[in-house]
Amino acid sequence: MAEEKSHVVSEINAFGKSRTPFIFITDFELAAPLVIPLHSLDSKEIRYSMNDDFLEFRNYHEDLNKPQTKLKLERTPLSFTRFERAFNIVWDNLKRGNSFLTNLTAESSVFANWDLETVFQQCKSKYKLYWKNKFLCFSPETFVQIDKGGKISSFPMKGTINADIPKAESIILNDDKEKYEHTTIVDLIRNDLSKVADKVWVERFRYVEKIVKEDGSALLQVSSEVCGQLKENWRDQIGDILFNLLPAGSISGAPKPKTLEIIKEAEKITFEDGRRGYYTGVFGVFDGEKLNSAVMIRFIEKKDDGLVFKSGGGITFRSDARKEFEELISKIYVPVF
Repeated sequence: MAEEKSHVVSEINAFGKSRTPFIFITDFELAAPLVIPLHSLDSKEIRYSMNDDFLEFRNYHEDLNKPQTKLKLERTPLSFTRFERAFNIVWDNLKRGNSFLTNLTAESSVFANWDLETVFQQCKSKYKLYWKNKFLCFSPETFVQIDKGGKISSFPMKGTINADIPKAESIILNDDKEKYEHTTIVDLIRNDLSKVADKVWVERFRYVEKIVKEDGSALLQVSSEVCGQLKENWRDQIGDILFNLLPAGSISGAPKPKTLEIIKEAEKITFEDGRRGYYTGVFGVFDGEKLNSAVMIRFIEKKDDGLVFKSGGGITFRSDARKEFEELISKIYVPVF
């Protein structure tokens, strides 16, 4: 695993130095990262799109034809009893001071009347990635962006509420638990960026974005923007920069090393094979000059016995197991409208 990671880092550095455009994809455990030059990427196997003002890219033709049937997504979440067992492991560690914030995730069975390729074509999201016969990701969360001048920006997303709740934005922004959770992650991202950047600052703190689900309802998500300035030769070290920041702080917790141990223990309960895999990993594209990347949340994986949807949220000592379970379920959706 370490050799594979080291090889990928070296390849990314080489591509950056030669200004060769590439895509990289990493799993959460960093056990199976890969990098592919864009000129070698097979769009029949891996398709992606990035739809924002910073770097707009896709390697496929968009299908504008609507399917004959409306998307139906049937959810069979893991039991609350099972979730609570994992939650209690996390909460006990929080109580003992081993972590300030731990991101607990799980997989739930789902059934869709569309195949994954059709879902990929029809769903609307800032970042999309489809790996044939493996998984589909439609993520609203940026990992890092690096502009031509070496300014690196991260956009931690932490805090979710149903937009239909009266005064939802005011509620989420004034909730002490949510405020603590978000501030902890922003602090963690500042520390992470300090490992690779000479100067770090918070550009925006706790702004709200709306995300529409397939049933017409919506979620509000709270984000911040944390920035840093890299050295002039950042492209020559782009692999080292990226892997020094992984796994992403917003989907792990703080302090990161101990929290990763807690996640590994707790998620033996919430995942069939005890690991997240590519869920909450990162994918990104370098166009030869700048880089854009996403945290792979909002994730459907194809398994031998059907589909699973992976979701989760941050746990603090203020968290309530039932509310966290409900938040996990609320994130099982597809943005088709």
